[in-house]
Amino acid sequence: MIEKDNKELIEVLKRIEKQLQDIKYDLADIKREMPKVPYYGDLLQDIVKAVADLKR
Repeated sequence: MIEKDNKELIEVLKRIEKQLQDIKYDLADIKREMPKVPYYGDLLQDIVKAVADLKR
């Protein structure tokens, strides 16, 4: 009985591991497709300035 439970647990863990690997590769693809912004601080300052200008 315990051996059967262990085998089932191992199978579930293997499926989880495979799904985690798929997620890892999906995240890598998403990161690769995101636009490259060299200076996030400058981008944020530009956004803040644009919003401030809209308020005027």
